[in-house]
Amino acid sequence: MSKPYRPEETNKRFYIPPTLASDFTEFLDNDIPNTVMDFIVYHDWYDQFKDGYKNKIVRGELYPDSSKSRYTNTDNVMNLRCAVDSGILKGDIVKDENGILYVLDWEVHLQSNNAPSRALRCNMNLTVERWRRETVDEEGYVVEEEGWDIIVDHLPANAYRYDGRPEYSAIAATPGITPNALTLMTVQFNDQTKNIRIGDRFLWGNEYYEIVDVNRIGVSLDETFGCITLQAKKAAGGIL
Repeated sequence: MSKPYRPEETNKRFYIPPTLASDFTEFLDNDIPNTVMDFIVYHDWYDQFKDGYKNKIVRGELYPDSSKSRYTNTDNVMNLRCAVDSGILKGDIVKDENGILYVLDWEVHLQSNNAPSRALRCNMNLTVERWRRETVDEEGYVVEEEGWDIIVDHLPANAYRYDGRPEYSAIAATPGITPNALTLMTVQFNDQTKNIRIGDRFLWGNEYYEIVDVNRIGVSLDETFGCITLQAKKAAGGIL
């Protein structure tokens, strides 16, 4: 005969160390090459160009993600843990002691002793342009010529080619081949990137790309921080 399980009330009292957060903060005070170091945090990348700006510096532990694979962007995935009171947020751009820039694309859910997030290494500087039609006065004279306006200026971002889509795809009943490879980008939400629209373009290398989707699912409810995910395809016309 089996012996049935009979649940009972515990008679133990578990000790929770009151120094959990301060222990990790103390650990961060020790420099460990390429792992524990100072990080400059940019809540808004463009704030640094304003008068009187002072860098915000936090201590953090940077370590690689264990899930390496053949997919392209896994090489750019790192993890970052800072002190509970560090104030880091999703969408922050951080710079390590080697000058490498990362964008934090995971919500910072505070743990008992640290503030964790995922750090995507920035591998491009994004400048987004939008076509401006010419404007004329009441008599038909041109007041402003048509041309391209810069919407986002030289913003560090993470970009990669979606592995599940073919490089080029033929479309039925149309001549030629369309460069339809899908490029995904993670960018910081700020006063410039919030204006990005479908149809805007950017130059990456020597080819133009057209933005086909703007995903704001990673932006906070009050729209004060977060990440925007962009999808883009190669623009027609070939390379420059």
